[in-house]
Amino acid sequence: MQRILSEDELSLIHALQIRPRVAWTELAPVLGVAPATLAHRWETLREHGLAWITAYPARMSGTGSIVAIVELTCDPEGVQQLVQALTKDSRVASIEYAARGRDLILTVQSGSLDELSDLVLGELRSHRSVRVAQTHACSALHAEGSRWRLDSLSPSQSNALIRLGPRVPAAAAAAVPQEVADELIRELARNGRATAQEISTRTGRPASSIRRHLAALLRSDQVVLRCDVAQSATRWPVTATWWCRLPIRFHRPMAEIVRTRPELRLCLSLTGPTNFLVSMWVASLPDMMRQQEWMEARMAELEVIDASVTLRSRKRMGWELDDRGLATGYVTAASATI
Repeated sequence: MQRILSEDELSLIHALQIRPRVAWTELAPVLGVAPATLAHRWETLREHGLAWITAYPARMSGTGSIVAIVELTCDPEGVQQLVQALTKDSRVASIEYAARGRDLILTVQSGSLDELSDLVLGELRSHRSVRVAQTHACSALHAEGSRWRLDSLSPSQSNALIRLGPRVPAAAAAAVPQEVADELIRELARNGRATAQEISTRTGRPASSIRRHLAALLRSDQVVLRCDVAQSATRWPVTATWWCRLPIRFHRPMAEIVRTRPELRLCLSLTGPTNFLVSMWVASLPDMMRQQEWMEARMAELEVIDASVTLRSRKRMGWELDDRGLATGYVTAASATI
């Protein structure tokens, strides 16, 4: 039987969604819990794969990279081997088993259109289990998972956390060499709360240098820190995705509308006949229908072409998930081929 997170655990995760690297001593008065208790509680969540903090370059959630949704229709033979290979491929950020219309849905991030083409036209279509690969390139990313929040903290607690660490413009990190910044982000992807000493031990760079560069990087807008949670342990165990058709001039207004929904996980403008995608975590299948009705009522021009449910997620933003949606601890660290 799947464990459901307690209110104390949910409050801690919510706090770390707002301030992923907040010191336990700073968080303690906000939550009314001793620092040692918070530290122990977080380590328990991490060890059981119930929550984790990762990082990725801000350009991966903006216009500096190519993002695409790839739908795969597969023969049963070889699918497990395909998924295992894709899990180890750094270009594939997320892998989902879909309920109908397609077998796998991949979220792919690449540095160029050529890199995306190599993956889709070469490696994927040459795999023995892949029958059809349909690619939808993202033309605008309106919302992604780092903005999603639990609802466990009071407004006063959330505001207190926001005030703890004001951010400054990206120019503050200009002194960080790109090679060092990339290395730091790779380490933070494995553990978003890693200390300078821990990173120094893993990389062999002096702790004093790591501490200086890490502080500059974290004060900038060059990196996205994200606290994730095992979906099956929340009150929203169903991932619903709507593939829609919408005139381009309505994309931005509709994105602003759906961004008001706390359930929203992803909103993209895409190329192709279904050019607007919305994905939410919802409580149930009836709740999914209510969310669709809500969207259709607020934008008459929105035409829902298809609605799909995720049967199982095997990878989320680089982290491998097991059959229960718990993080295994394996994080994509380098590119691989399938």
